[in-house]
Amino acid sequence: MHELGVLCHAVKVVDRVASENNIERVKHITLEVGEASGYVPIFFEKLFPVAVDQLPALKEAQLRIEVVEGKGLSVKDIGY
Repeated sequence: MHELGVLCHAVKVVDRVASENNIERVKHITLEVGEASGYVPIFFEKLFPVAVDQLPALKEAQLRIEVVEGKGLSVKDIGY
């Protein structure tokens, strides 16, 4: 479950930026998740409260997830 590591890193970055800009409360965080990334959006949703629990500025924030269309690799021509 790599989602927890990604989510923890993301919220720490948001918390640092909020602190540097004297922002006391973050209302929401939007996370773009690529269809082909291998990440499961529901895991981000379930783990979000745990990831922000010790970060006062984010404790009441909502997580918004946008699933971005995945563009797979396509082979147009193979030469011999």
